[in-house]
Amino acid sequence: MTGARIPKATGLQARLAVWASRRKLGPEAADSAAIYAQNPRLLRWFALYDQAVTKSRHVPEKLHKLAELKAATVVECEFCIDIGSALARESGLTDAQLLALHDPEPSGLFDADELLVIGYARSMTLTPPEVDDATVAALRARFGDAGVFELTYAIAWENVRARTNSALALEPGGFSTGQVCALPATAHAPATAA
Repeated sequence: MTGARIPKATGLQARLAVWASRRKLGPEAADSAAIYAQNPRLLRWFALYDQAVTKSRHVPEKLHKLAELKAATVVECEFCIDIGSALARESGLTDAQLLALHDPEPSGLFDADELLVIGYARSMTLTPPEVDDATVAALRARFGDAGVFELTYAIAWENVRARTNSALALEPGGFSTGQVCALPATAHAPATAA
């Protein structure tokens, strides 16, 4: 990672952070973990909160990852789109769905639940947010109050991660190297492999 605005931390805590990230996410997470390790206290809380928010209990894992990835594409965080594409693919999204995420409705590749979650993630991530009562009511009917709360926290947390990573200029880690990657929301170019 050469373009990051903050250098990688060194020392024991940084090495522990890199080790833990590699163990959980693979070697591609090493550079970002070393940068986050510049503030060990915040990194610790970041990791604990991440574990709490990213566990899917009331919303299927695939929809959880889809919501996070959609938020990343709206913020246009390259690092988050890279890792989010890999995680979404692992949860069952197809390459065609990843490529159609920026304009999902006409693709015919997403079911009603997926379109609902994509729309919620987009409307929540816009600045200012454009969430409407009808969308929340539809989510409540499908996933219950606990599901809406879980999904809302997941999308909000992805906004924190994506905006933090963008501000720090974290580059893609290579999670989707050689594979299809979702496109940023404003992309108008043809889709290519990462």
